[in-house]
Amino acid sequence: MSEAPPRPTAAEITIVEKRSKPRNPDSFGAELIVPNEVRLNGLPLLVPAGQSVTVHEIGIDSSDVVQVTLTLYARRVVIEHDETEATNG
Repeated sequence: MSEAPPRPTAAEITIVEKRSKPRNPDSFGAELIVPNEVRLNGLPLLVPAGQSVTVHEIGIDSSDVVQVTLTLYARRVVIEHDETEATNG
């Protein structure tokens, strides 16, 4: 009997500000984050200049999942039919 294919899962998206020097906590705007890197499942991605990353509205008392829209550069795009083994049962 073959193993079932893995179930799809949600992606982990991390939006960070990479800095070469520590931020001075006493400076104006020290608490602001200016993102300059996007990671998908821990891997840094190329995002086209001028494209925004949108984190959609989330309700406080909601069980909704977080939706994120972003535009990325793709090294390779594959669109194909995937045949899986049929199970008798």
